[in-house]
Amino acid sequence: MLKFSMEFNYSVPSSNILSVGTLGPSGTSSEEALNYIKKQIQPKDIEITVKLFDEFLALREALRNNEVDLALVPHAYDKINEFYMEPNFDLGFIFVYPTPVYGLAKKKDQEVKFIGSKIVTHPAPLPLLSQLLPTGYNQQEITVELANSTSAAAQQVHQGLADLAITNDKARQSYDLEFVAIYGTIPMSWSIFYKKPI
Repeated sequence: MLKFSMEFNYSVPSSNILSVGTLGPSGTSSEEALNYIKKQIQPKDIEITVKLFDEFLALREALRNNEVDLALVPHAYDKINEFYMEPNFDLGFIFVYPTPVYGLAKKKDQEVKFIGSKIVTHPAPLPLLSQLLPTGYNQQEITVELANSTSAAAQQVHQGLADLAITNDKARQSYDLEFVAIYGTIPMSWSIFYKKPI
């Protein structure tokens, strides 16, 4: 058995307002993890403001430019090394928190068709596609396009720009979609970065 406990002593601005950024739009797994972190922050008189970004590189720039105090990034993000290797950043905390349920979603009033369909997804959950497609369907019979987040993918289906999206349950609900296949939650580890004091 491995047992340990960690504390993250972050610098709280004199205003008692702590700005935390992560990937948006609303409904991302990152936002869900950030909401979990908000409940863990002590003392309770600190006000947390949430800033959602269209992509993690914009979040990185915001942390560099002091537009956020903390940046929350999942380890599934393929360029997380750019946060770790940034000389002005420091790793404040690592934790594990599962994603919401993931699945393949469509518009409620739309018939499911896979051959010739357009599926949109964030790059991270793309490996789930083979498990979400019905048996016998070939990935070469569909078009896959990438989005900046699972929430943005769900939004594209809602707007009629794609037929299906690999997305999470929060985004599915936000954009009034329904799952045609469900994968489940994904155990995920997360890093919180802050800018080193000058």
